[in-house]
Amino acid sequence: MRKLVIIAFIALVVVLTAAPAPAQAPTPPPTYEAAVLRTWKALHDKILVMAKDTQFPDAKLSWKPHPDSRSVMDEFRHVTIGLRMTSAVARGEKFDFEAQEKADASKPKTRASVVAEMEAAIAESYPLVESKPSPRLVGWLDHQGEHYGKLVTAYRVNGIVPPISRK
Repeated sequence: MRKLVIIAFIALVVVLTAAPAPAQAPTPPPTYEAAVLRTWKALHDKILVMAKDTQFPDAKLSWKPHPDSRSVMDEFRHVTIGLRMTSAVARGEKFDFEAQEKADASKPKTRASVVAEMEAAIAESYPLVESKPSPRLVGWLDHQGEHYGKLVTAYRVNGIVPPISRK
């Protein structure tokens, strides 16, 4: 019995004093630029999914929470114009947002047209944001996030579960 206690004690000492396995180096946190790009893409990808989502009926795309608010369709167009503005600014070009909104008012008001324009604006925007992640994009992300929130609210008020919340 005494030998068993001594062997157990020696085994315990060996286990407790053994060198720990070398830990892997922690992954460095993402850079500011990587975080902005990831958030930019994630936010606009979610809005694009909503624009394509046929569970939100075409007949409801003209729905407004209040008479002097934007319709759901207008929210999609507004986000798209914002993407085009961001691309223009990244290229060092001037962009007249209000003039662009007026020009877009005469465009076809169909899901297909809005989706096509948004896809084109996203395709143009993502590489520019990746190559020139300006600090002003943080404020713009906040603004675009507000539009995403308004779109989620439009879904909920109309009794539809937003795509991000579906299982």
